[in-house]
Amino acid sequence: MSQTFLLPLEFALVSQDPKTNTDAPAPTPGTPQASGPAPAGTTGGTQQPAASPQSPCGGPETLIYMGVFLALMYFMVMRPEQKRRKEQQSMLSAIKKGDKVVTLGGMHGVVAALTDKTVTLRIDTVQMTFDRTAIARIERDDAAASPKG
Repeated sequence: MSQTFLLPLEFALVSQDPKTNTDAPAPTPGTPQASGPAPAGTTGGTQQPAASPQSPCGGPETLIYMGVFLALMYFMVMRPEQKRRKEQQSMLSAIKKGDKVVTLGGMHGVVAALTDKTVTLRIDTVQMTFDRTAIARIERDDAAASPKG
């Protein structure tokens, strides 16, 4: 069963032309009316200043926000990472024979031998070789050096 939709004849005869200024509502009483050309620098009662077309990217404000975002990104992410990496490099270069260290895997040992790229650790009675970059930290006996009282 098919349905047919019929429009009333009055609706079909209505003009679909765009509205013109003559279709605008009449001004309310008591509002000033422009009787002639408006003075230079002012706008008439119903005229609005022509808006400048806005670019799809938002204009110069977008560049300012992007600059602020990049500065925040640098100071909150990149700079602390650079400082941490620099501290790690200085710690790795300061390792010497006899230091107690902890590896990234959590193994505790004492440095038995060093080369440019590797560290040999003595863990109990076993000696194991690790990359120098696998050292997470050097354990210091700060508690024994500074007595708490």
